[in-house]
Amino acid sequence: MPLSERDYRWNFFVDSIDFALFSLGMTFGSILTLFPLFAKNLGAGNVEIGLIPAIANLGWGIPAILGAKVSERARRKLNVVLKFTLGERLPYLFMAFISFFVVPYNPKLALYLSLFMLGIATFSMGFLGPPWMSLIEKVIHPARRGSYFAMGNGLGALMGVGGASLARYFLSNYSFPKNFGYSFLCAGIALLLSFIFLALTREEPDDEVKEDVKFSEYIKGVNLVLKDRNFRNYILSRILGALAGSYTSFIVVFALRKFSIPDKVVADFTGILLVSQGISSFFFGPLGDRVGHKITLIIGRSLSIFSLLLLLFGNSSLFIYIVFILIGLINSSYMVGDLAITLDLAPKDKKELYIGVLNLLIAPFSFLSPLMAGKISDLFGYETLFLISLLIGSFNLIFLIKKVKDPKKDKVFENIV
Repeated sequence: MPLSERDYRWNFFVDSIDFALFSLGMTFGSILTLFPLFAKNLGAGNVEIGLIPAIANLGWGIPAILGAKVSERARRKLNVVLKFTLGERLPYLFMAFISFFVVPYNPKLALYLSLFMLGIATFSMGFLGPPWMSLIEKVIHPARRGSYFAMGNGLGALMGVGGASLARYFLSNYSFPKNFGYSFLCAGIALLLSFIFLALTREEPDDEVKEDVKFSEYIKGVNLVLKDRNFRNYILSRILGALAGSYTSFIVVFALRKFSIPDKVVADFTGILLVSQGISSFFFGPLGDRVGHKITLIIGRSLSIFSLLLLLFGNSSLFIYIVFILIGLINSSYMVGDLAITLDLAPKDKKELYIGVLNLLIAPFSFLSPLMAGKISDLFGYETLFLISLLIGSFNLIFLIKKVKDPKKDKVFENIV
């Protein structure tokens, strides 16, 4: 029996709360602001700081093809998600333990244990990417997917403002490493609360599932996906985005060094980013549902270029605040636009395969780009990194407009460029 309108409304509610609480948890363990600062205080250099997004990006991508294969064999996608999701939630409680009990005695060991925990969390997220997206495709009404991603991302970002304020309180009022320990503890609690709402999702089992095949046969599906020219171009655009976006992990360290900003202000950056991300989500989601989600991606890529120009030519700490407002808008456009347009581009009967291949092919570039960015920063300075990102990002914007067709509505862009 298919889901009723009442079921769709219920799922929109509980899954939006799950999304929001999950986003709140990620605020307390932000790989963009708090985690790099935590690593810096443990003695990490630029290459080790570059490992943070590298590990995260590799984790989000490589296991996706395995998750896709498992998901295709499951009548109820929710069962797969609930079975593996603790792997992406519990590591933050272990990071709190590391902060309280390992850092005081061996900071270097604490650094690598924390990176290992980050790896477990993000590899679990990567594995669950296709099952979760497949679940959302089933339980959220197609006409409201953009609004769903906007609601979850927006609520999570706005809740994260309170989280950022609490993180700032920890950073200001507790000594290192207890301040980060309390932040990671809050991350773990928020993620466990989101698990409760996720478990309340209503899903009807699939009538049919695909026959099981050996992984060596299943991986050949990469060729099938790459024959889809439009989706192949979208993959290329995502790869270019990964290369262009590696600069974001170094904004905090750049600001600390250039403008001598105190550590506690980093929490303010997180709060500003989240307010911007939260408010803009409620604009991008409905906009994409009406005219197609490609427009949100174009806006995001354009704002990324503008933020890089500010980093290159701004001469005071004020510009860093503006940059983080823009990063919030950029994150929102990608969180809403990329998730929604991927479901639009992928054929219904092959959605897990398409999502798995997308994440798999992006992963090597997402892994290497922040490491290369760290090395470029060491050898040539942050300004050179920002300039390279600007050039790649500009090319990517043109490529997206010209080569990726929005299945909902692309006429808006026919005469651009």
